Amino acid sequence: MPLIPAELAFAGAGNPYSSIYDDVYHGVGDPLAHARHVFLGGNDLLGDQARWKKRERFAILETGFGLGNNFLATWQAWRADPQRPRQLHYFSIEKHPFQVADLARWHLQLPQDAELAELAAQLRTAWPSLVPGFHRLHFEAGQLSLTLIFGDARSATGSIDGRFDAFYLDGFAPAKNPEMWSQELIDHLAWLAAPGATLSTWTISGDLRRRLASADFHIERRPGYGFKREMLVANHPGNALAPSAPPSPGRIAVIGGGIAGIACAERLAARGCEVTLFDRRDRLAAETSGNRQAILLPVLAVDLTRLSRLNQEAFFYVLRKLQALADAGHPVTWQPCGVFQIARDADHARKQSAIVRDQMLPDDFVQFMAADTAESLVGARVAGSGWWFPQAGWLSPVSFAAALRDAAGPGLECRFGSDIAALEHAGGRWKLSGPDGTCHDYADTVLLAHAHGLHSLPQSAHLPLRCFRGQVTHLPAELLAGGPRSVVCREGYLAPPHDGFAGLGATFQRGRDLTTTLEDHASNLNRLAAMLPGWDGGFAPETLTGRVGLRPVSPDKLPMVGALPLPSCEPRPSAHVEWPRWPGLHVASGYGARGFVWAPLMGELLASQITGDPLPVENELAAAVDPARFAWKGIL
Repeated sequence: MPLIPAELAFAGAGNPYSSIYDDVYHGVGDPLAHARHVFLGGNDLLGDQARWKKRERFAILETGFGLGNNFLATWQAWRADPQRPRQLHYFSIEKHPFQVADLARWHLQLPQDAELAELAAQLRTAWPSLVPGFHRLHFEAGQLSLTLIFGDARSATGSIDGRFDAFYLDGFAPAKNPEMWSQELIDHLAWLAAPGATLSTWTISGDLRRRLASADFHIERRPGYGFKREMLVANHPGNALAPSAPPSPGRIAVIGGGIAGIACAERLAARGCEVTLFDRRDRLAAETSGNRQAILLPVLAVDLTRLSRLNQEAFFYVLRKLQALADAGHPVTWQPCGVFQIARDADHARKQSAIVRDQMLPDDFVQFMAADTAESLVGARVAGSGWWFPQAGWLSPVSFAAALRDAAGPGLECRFGSDIAALEHAGGRWKLSGPDGTCHDYADTVLLAHAHGLHSLPQSAHLPLRCFRGQVTHLPAELLAGGPRSVVCREGYLAPPHDGFAGLGATFQRGRDLTTTLEDHASNLNRLAAMLPGWDGGFAPETLTGRVGLRPVSPDKLPMVGALPLPSCEPRPSAHVEWPRWPGLHVASGYGARGFVWAPLMGELLASQITGDPLPVENELAAAVDPARFAWKGIL
């Protein structure tokens, strides 16, 4: 469903007003004081007895983000509490999010507080493009995560996977927006409730009280804020049927130093886990992840497939990750120079135009553009109309891997030249051994991220992972006359020059041969001619250099991320998520040709699963990348 942004307006008394719902966002008075009284106070998160004190992690779910007042008040209170939880997860749903310019206008109306202004500025800087789905934003060196869910609250609460300690039930009045207060939504909250979860809201509607009671919430009234004489608070015993939190992961071993492995290792280390990364080579990103340039480009589809939805969320996440690394002093060599994806033919061009129009995608994400308009951005004549992605671009894979390693800090130990050839589970731990049987280490949790090496281990040999070779051609920059200025794609890609060469690629063939061939250079030059007419004439295949990588590809082109399923067992008449798993054994692979878009979000997903944090993506999308999906479908 297309996203319709809210527009900031004001009612007669100066309160922010929604023309969509004909209601104000909050009543008369200080909106931050309202948030502290109703939501922080109502959930017992203030003072010496605050429920979140000394907790390792605490999770809050809000049903209406609005202008972000509740989030800013919570962030400020968390900062001020010396015994705050080490990690705070804040989920918030918003059907009609504001443009960042409207947020900036509203923030000028807030109380003049230097710290509050700083937090509001950070929120605006991180504010995502207004595209439906989950958007996880990290603040405070990753200790505070805001997961914005742009969509309808009733369906969105059913798509969340996690356990929450507090609920902020906020939204327009029940008479104005009844879906926000429906029984279905309340039942979803009950399912998500951790033991002892609390809830607060500003309304004391009789229908709401009955719905909360029917979902096992125990209700009481407390004094309200401002002209509201009373408000509701409630607590919940927790959902006994929901999966329990996973045990502590203990010592974690990550096998594989490519982008899949280092992205997972960094996310686990950020959570305080003790992580050791093993790789048979002498450095990070020594194999396929070591190409000179990688393209950052989202996937769009007419029918919003699981692949396109998840890939878009991953695209936005990697852009925020690159900015966060730079802010933390670990900059990555990359260029958000834009990507122009040329339509294959006239039918494809019509489809491209329809997707942008019908899904009402914002200009800062994608635009459908005629060839002559695109030429001024690309810096060269292009073969046709297509999509322009202004935030997309290319990055240096090796610099990205190094930045992730540095960001992980002392919680990550890298052991290069360590070939893990065997795993043995005994006494509740995994023994990691080399080809000669030498024990390299023991770990409580093991993550397999070494691409095609998964087939060398009996525990993971059954996964339907396919190997596709891809040859990239390196074009000397001096022969490109300074162009192009942006990445160009059309069943292949050409990146702007970097360090003397421009990457042109890439072939996609079943095989494991790492030798570059003249035939593949010629194939790449044909791709160049199909994108930029006339540009292939100045290159002779026999004079060119390149590089071959082997991509791990799953049958459905989606990653394989999650707990590793057993190779065989009695079929069960239940969802694949209940398929039996190896204890403490996980996998991150199958990223195909889009590894640098997939890797950061998949690392966050797997780290969340291992540590028991609420997931950063919809439960449907987490299931879509679950490696057990192939066992359920009978592919194994």
